[in-house]
Amino acid sequence: MTQPRVLLVEDDPLVRRFVQMALDPLGVSLVQCATLAEAKQALTTEVAPLVLTDLTLPDGSGLDLLGWMQASLSLQGAACRTVVFSGGIDPATQRRLESLNVWRVLHKPASVGALMACVSETLASPSGEEPAALAVAPLVSADPVAEFFGGNRALYEAYRQACLARFPQDVIEGDLAVAAQDAQALRRVAHNLKSVLTMLGEAQAAQCARSNEEWAAAGDLEPMQLGWQQLRQHVLLMVSIQGKN
Repeated sequence: MTQPRVLLVEDDPLVRRFVQMALDPLGVSLVQCATLAEAKQALTTEVAPLVLTDLTLPDGSGLDLLGWMQASLSLQGAACRTVVFSGGIDPATQRRLESLNVWRVLHKPASVGALMACVSETLASPSGEEPAALAVAPLVSADPVAEFFGGNRALYEAYRQACLARFPQDVIEGDLAVAAQDAQALRRVAHNLKSVLTMLGEAQAAQCARSNEEWAAAGDLEPMQLGWQQLRQHVLLMVSIQGKN
């Protein structure tokens, strides 16, 4: 039996790893893309019945991909559903998503159960059905293992180890962005860390990342630079503590 193909468009390797771990029990063939260019190439090669995409990407917005898909794939008669996986959907963006016939929105950070349920339902539902209602952001529990990993402590610990191994590279990328005063690059780093830190239950660090993302998005260089110093300290402390255990 052929495995259903799911295309994941996400630039953060830690989020890609989380999605891979979450969907592994479903037996899907997960094709991972880090950029819009990679996603378009993958869809040109073989259309997937489900595309799961972030909106914040290095070479543009996921909205650009959704518009391209609506124009080009419809001409090919391809049956393809889209799910947006994003940490920030404002009313204007939601209206745009509705106009692009997005099937569902999963708000970052989403739980293992929410990802599995969404993908299972999307692949199982007839393609002629109307788009599902866009989901609202979930309430976050104080217990990240229960909230995001279905109570599976081993899965949480495996993901945490992957995050701690990646964090030094995130710090390097953030430092380079601050040194170059590249607000958009730092916004991407903070945006990705915000979701990952929330899933790990690091509420204070996640809030710091959220503030940093907002300052970078507004181009406020001074608070952005100061905020990054605080965020990098949080992240490096986590790595240091783990190294002593």
